[in-house]
Amino acid sequence: MKIDNKKIVNIVKKIFKIKKVKNLNNLKIGSLKNWDSLANFNLLLEIEKEFKIKFSNIDFSSIKSIKELKKILKKY
Repeated sequence: MKIDNKKIVNIVKKIFKIKKVKNLNNLKIGSLKNWDSLANFNLLLEIEKEFKIKFSNIDFSSIKSIKELKKILKKY
């Protein structure tokens, strides 16, 4: 799957209610004020919807950063 950074940026902005995303690939849980485990879950649900995929339970529990997210998205 080709990963569309623009889609990911838009989802991050929507979920975390921010206007700008800097250093997308360096973002992880805790790096944004509202990014806790619940927000991470919501982020992954939104990614599933946008990219029309379904993460496994293992993927859900292991994705804690944008870098990990992109790595796993490549599998789909």
